[in-house]
Amino acid sequence: MEITVSDDISAEFLGLVQTILEDEEFCKLTRYRQHYQTTRFMHSLNVSYLSWRTAKKLGLEERVAARAGLLHDFCVYDFKDKLPKGQIQAFYHPKVAAKTSEERFPLYEKERQAILSHMFPLGPVPRSREAWVISCMDKFCACTEFLQVRVALARRNRVMVDCA
Repeated sequence: MEITVSDDISAEFLGLVQTILEDEEFCKLTRYRQHYQTTRFMHSLNVSYLSWRTAKKLGLEERVAARAGLLHDFCVYDFKDKLPKGQIQAFYHPKVAAKTSEERFPLYEKERQAILSHMFPLGPVPRSREAWVISCMDKFCACTEFLQVRVALARRNRVMVDCA
């Protein structure tokens, strides 16, 4: 897979998430729709970028915000698929994302907790300021996707993904 980004996207941000973006399993997120026309890959990248920028402005741990923001929905299955008996998607997928992320990448505990709590108030209360930022940016991105408004990296030609 080849990812082309516009020149205005920070090399600092890309440096923090490059290994994840190049991961073969993570790239499979381009196959799944998240909200209407947005893929789970693009949704996750947008949450990551906005979380990183917010953390940077607030003096928080930018690496945690960028990486956990990118990995928060790292679930390589269709959210419409049937779940194990008694499971609800809002509670189930953060656990899957944390487990999948841990299997593919070294995670700090703060990153793992942020992934697990991103569905607040439907899940655990975020334990760090970075986790709160990710949870808020996830909801912001979901709202813009439902409204079909392109923001941040989802705007035309800022990120081009070729899954060849």
